[in-house]
This record gives sequence, structure tokens and C-alpha cells, in this order.
Amino acid sequence: MIINSLKIKNIRSYENAKINFKEGITLFEGDIGSGKSTILMAIEFALFGLGSEKGAALLKIGAKEGNVSLDFEVEGERYNVFRSLVKRKTGIHQGKGQIITPNEGILKLSSTEMKEKVLKILNFNEPPNAKAKSIIYRYAIFTPQEEMKSILQMPADGRIQTLRKALRIEDYKTAMTNALSLARHIDKKIIEYTSKASDIDRYKDNLKSAQKSVKENELFLAKLTESEETVDGEYKKLQEDINEFQETKTELRELKVQIPLLKKQIQRNENEIIHNNNQMAVLTEKIEKELEPHVMKLKKVPEPTTKTEEELDNKLKEIRRTEKYLREKRAVVETKLLDYESIEKNKVCPTCDRPIDFKEFKKEIDNKLKEQEEYSAEIQKCERVMEVLDNLLKKIRGFKDLQIKINDLSRQIIDKKAKIEELESKNSSLSKIILEDIVKLDEIEKNVQGFEEIEIKISELEEMRKIKEEERGKVKKDISSVETAIKMFNETIEKLNNEIRRKQEFKSKGEYLREYYIWIKDFFIPALENIENHVMLTINIEFNQYFQKWFNILVEDPDKNAKIDEDFTPIIEQDGYEQEIEYLSGGEKTSVALAYRLALNSIVQRISTGIKSNVLILDEPTDGFSKEQLFKLREILDELECPQIIIVSHEEELESFADNIFKIEKINGSSCITSN
Repeated sequence: MIINSLKIKNIRSYENAKINFKEGITLFEGDIGSGKSTILMAIEFALFGLGSEKGAALLKIGAKEGNVSLDFEVEGERYNVFRSLVKRKTGIHQGKGQIITPNEGILKLSSTEMKEKVLKILNFNEPPNAKAKSIIYRYAIFTPQEEMKSILQMPADGRIQTLRKALRIEDYKTAMTNALSLARHIDKKIIEYTSKASDIDRYKDNLKSAQKSVKENELFLAKLTESEETVDGEYKKLQEDINEFQETKTELRELKVQIPLLKKQIQRNENEIIHNNNQMAVLTEKIEKELEPHVMKLKKVPEPTTKTEEELDNKLKEIRRTEKYLREKRAVVETKLLDYESIEKNKVCPTCDRPIDFKEFKKEIDNKLKEQEEYSAEIQKCERVMEVLDNLLKKIRGFKDLQIKINDLSRQIIDKKAKIEELESKNSSLSKIILEDIVKLDEIEKNVQGFEEIEIKISELEEMRKIKEEERGKVKKDISSVETAIKMFNETIEKLNNEIRRKQEFKSKGEYLREYYIWIKDFFIPALENIENHVMLTINIEFNQYFQKWFNILVEDPDKNAKIDEDFTPIIEQDGYEQEIEYLSGGEKTSVALAYRLALNSIVQRISTGIKSNVLILDEPTDGFSKEQLFKLREILDELECPQIIIVSHEEELESFADNIFKIEKINGSSCITSN
């Protein structure tokens, strides 16, 4: 990350300010309380939000709102982050915010979403908790000097835990804590499962007892079923006998009902025979006295010609065509005569305009008149023939109509004779039916005489069936009771089996979890402790190398040595004796803190793989330094080879090696920035 510019409005002692950053060493200098540290707070606020800070610590006193806009680059891609603070009745809160990215444009996001997006852009692998500071940023890029001094004064356990977070290896401790918690939870589950499976033998005994009861009841049920089959057989035989007599009774009742019906049917058929005889007499009279004489009379009418209607019709069409042709020819002659009359009147030939020859022209006229007469005569002849043919056709059609009428009358005669035959056949069938019905009636009247005897027999059988039905009901009730008992025992067996299976599962789970418990307790947790110790030892060695390097540059005293012990506590030795840090001079304390801070920065930068930052921010790094030590700082900064270093200090001597200098002073309570 390279910072390009920062805009702040109503942030602490600033009303409006804009700072354009460049690469190299940038120095912000000014008196204590002028507003230097506010710039660093604004940068951190723009990137990660308030964190654990209160909004009141940033918003200018008396202002209703304020904002920060930070422009920065990561791997050549430019980004802009905007965050705001708003004063409400409930307090000062973060307001609207947005991020401008090269690929996605303007993104309006919540505070948590903005922090998550910035962490992703910077490739900081840490949770996006909006209410916490970025640990990687605080230890890899910017750590206030006083905060670094405080870590040196912590107890060893607190310092180790803080370094775990900074170095992103607290996961080992977390994993061990979680593993121990899991082992305790598994142990509780083992106890729970063992307790639930403790009475499994009692359930197995109950299961055997229930299975024995089922077998005993099944034997009793088999005997009852055999008895039921015997009683059912006897009951069914009685029912069959009753049904047989009932059928006979029903048949006799039906026969008895048929007697009046048969009598009515015989009378109805006799009446129908009388009606049919009357109808045959009427039809016979109609044929003999009306239809047959009329047909004989019509058959005596002679046929008008031997030629067919089609032949005459074709001949008529031919004569009409001839007549039409003659009329057309006569019309042509008449048209020519009209032309001749016009020429005769004008006495000039219309074709050659010469005078006509009257003798020759008169001859032509006479010829045409003769043709006209001949055509007229032929036409009259055709008309006479057509008239004759028309009359003949009418006679033929009349004769055909007469034949149709004869055929119709003949059909009527045939139909009526057929009807007479049908009626005769029907009467014959009716006579047979009447005879059969008389015989049947006589037979039925004889059969119905035993009706009362059958009713007595049915009554006796029904009484016997009733006794057998009571016996049958008792057996079925006993069977139902035994079946219910068997069902209840089977349900109990099923429940016991389910419970035994469940308890067996608890027992298996307990044994299965015990293996995990032993593995976590005896193998996994010790392995994590060994891994963490190895990692911390490796980091400790490298950390010590960096710390000694930076300390030896800042403190040129051959009698003083510095190192980091296994708890990451800085140890200062003077002539072979350890010195307490609180007894060091102010410059020496600052040297220890700066060396420790730079060593931590280098380790975090290396461990946080993929971190995208080329900037280092130092807040009052030279408090208590001598002039010689101030110039030693330049040597350290050159060796760091960091593209962009931002220093906040009140030491004017740092101007000598700063590439960009901003002076900050407070005028009438407001901070102002000027660049040299």
C-alpha cells in the first residue's frame, strides 16, 4: 500500500485539510498538541473505522458531522475510502461510507462491509470485526510509541498473548483451548451415554419375558382358531340350509304372484288374436276390392313408342342445334341484304367508291333473298319436328309415371299381404303362448300348496342358527382378546428392542467417543503445544536478531548488550549484569522500544504472507534521543528500504533526512498544515 492523499473535515482540531503524500520519508513536525497524531488517527479511521475508539474522540467539538477521505494504491491499482461521523441524540456514530475501486466503481457499504473490503484489498488475514483495531496494521505498519512502551512493561504472560495476536499464531493456543473444551464435552457425553446404557440387561430380561408370553398366547390362539373353524363350519351349514329353504320359499312366493299375472296375460293374448283377425279382414277387403282392380285397369294403357326417352331427348337436342345453326346463317344473309339495300340507295360501292352495276347488283340481291327463304323453310321444318318430339317425350314421361303408380300399388298389395301373413303368424304364436300359460298356471297352482310347510322348517333352522351364532361369537371374542394380548406383547417387544438398540448405540457411542477423548487428551493437545513451542522458538530467534541489530545501531555502547529472552522480554546487560528497563535513560528506553517495534514490524511483515503494504508509520519514534541517535535513525530507515515512511515528531533535526516536510501548528484552536 502507498498513501497518495488524505482529506479531513471537522476531525479533532482540524476544520478542513488536505495532504498529498509522496514516496520517500515524510515528516510531520510540530509542537506537542498541535495535531500531528490526529493525521495518523484519521488514516487508521479511514481504513478500518472507529474500532474500539469512541466517535467523540475524533469528531471536532461543536461540529455536527465530519469525514475522512483516503486515496491509496495497492499493486498499481488506485482506491479511495470515505468515512463520516454524525452527531445524533444517542451519541456520535459512523455515517455514510463508500469505497471506490478500479473494477467495481463506487461501493456504498456498511462499516463492517467496508472494513472487510479494505482487509481484502490489503490482503490482511484477520476477522472483519468493526469494533476492533486491525492487529496486522497496528504491528506491521503503525504502532503508537507509547503503546509499544506499554507492551514492554506488561507481565510476561500478557506480552506473549499480545505477540500471539500480532504474529497471528494465537490459533495454536485457541486450538488447544478448543481441543480441551471439546475433550471435556466428549467426557461429559461419555458419562451421559454410559449412564443411559447402564440398565440394558434389565431391558433384555424384560424382552425374554415378553417373548415367552407371546409364544404361550400363540398356542392358546391356535386352539381357539381350530374351535372357531368347527363352529363356523356348523354355522355355515345351517345358513346354507336356511338359504336353500329361503330360495324355495322365495320361488313359491314368486310363483304365487305369477298366478294373477298369467291369467291377465292369457286374457290379453286372446284379445290380441281377436284384434288381429279384425285387422286381417280389413286388409283383405282393401286388396280385393280396391287395389287389384285399379292395377288391372292401369296395365291396359299402351306404350306410346318403342324408343327410349334418352334417344328422343338426344334427337331433340340435335334438331335444336340445327335450328340454331340455320338461324345464325339466316341472320348473316339478312345483315348482307341490309348492306345491299344501303348500297342500292347510295348507288356507290363503299369499297372502291365507283358507281355500281344495277343489273349485276340486282342479281346478287335476288340470290340473297332466295337464300333467306330457304333458311326460313328449313327452320320451320325443324320447329315442326321439335314440336312432335316434345309431345312424344311428354307421353313417354306420363307412361313412366303410370308405371311408377302401378309399382306403388303393387307394393301396397304385397305389403298388405305380408302384414296379413304376419298377423296370421302372430296369432299362431299367441295361441301357443296361451296354451303354455294355461299349462303353467295349472302347475303353479299345484306347487303353491306346500308354501306353509316350508315356512315352519325355516323357523326351526333359524332357531338352531341363533344358538350356534352365540357360541361362535364367544369363540371370536376369546380370539380377539388373545390377539389383543399378543399385539400388546409384540408392541412391548418392539419398544424393548428399540430401547435396547438405542442403549446399545449409546454404549457404542460412549466407547467410540472414548477413543477420541484419549486421542485429543494424550496426543493432539501435546502435539499442538510442541508445534507452538517450535514456532515461537523459531520466531524468537529471528526476533532477537532483528532486535539486537536495531538496538546496536541506536545505542553505541560496547559495555551494553541487548537480547530477547524466551518470553520475548527485552534483556539489557551492562558489564555482564542485567539492568531493569525502568532504570535506563529516556533515550535508551526509546531505543529499546523502537528496536522492539521495528523487530516486531519486520516479523509481522514476513509472517503475514501476501500482505500488500509498502508503508511504515512512526509516531514520535525519537522521544529522548540524543542528536547522535537522531542521525542513527536515518541509517535504520535506509536499511529498512521501505518505499514510503511517515514520521510524526517534534524533533526539528529529522528535517535533514526527510524528503517531504509538513509543519503543523495550532492557530486559534484549529490545526493548520504547511509544506516546505
